[in-house]
Amino acid sequence: MKIGVSQCLLGVHCTYNGKSHPVDVMIKMNQDHLIVPVCPEVLGGLTIPRDPAEIQSVNPLKVETCFHQDVTEEYVKGAQRALEIFQENHIEVALLKFRSPSCGCDGVYDGTFQHKLIHGQGVFAKMCHECGIQLFHENQIEEFLKYIGKEDDYGTYFKDSTSI
Repeated sequence: MKIGVSQCLLGVHCTYNGKSHPVDVMIKMNQDHLIVPVCPEVLGGLTIPRDPAEIQSVNPLKVETCFHQDVTEEYVKGAQRALEIFQENHIEVALLKFRSPSCGCDGVYDGTFQHKLIHGQGVFAKMCHECGIQLFHENQIEEFLKYIGKEDDYGTYFKDSTSI
């Protein structure tokens, strides 16, 4: 079984501020060739680093940077390309970056750039969910490992990890 993952969770410096959010268990799974990594924002043509962006409205979808630049097109394009990669690899489950306007699957920022979380999904996470891909975020490692039946194989990495 191949697993989809937000590329920043593998230690790749692709977040808006040029940083990463490595998760030890995902890095180990990647070494075992179980991972299909994507960064929808980069796939959409956004640079590293880039201005922070948040979803301003869902219907119609509008994503803007903190300087009011509309980046909706880049987010949609990147999400579509990342979803194609997941589908080409028959991804059924993914671990995505919490709070991201692309990958957030259990909460995103409210669009005010005040770090206020609301219930919702990022652009890519919503597309994945609509295609039946089971989603988890990096604060749900234990549940994720149980879901994929790998808690015995990788559980020690979770227990020893200080990256989350």
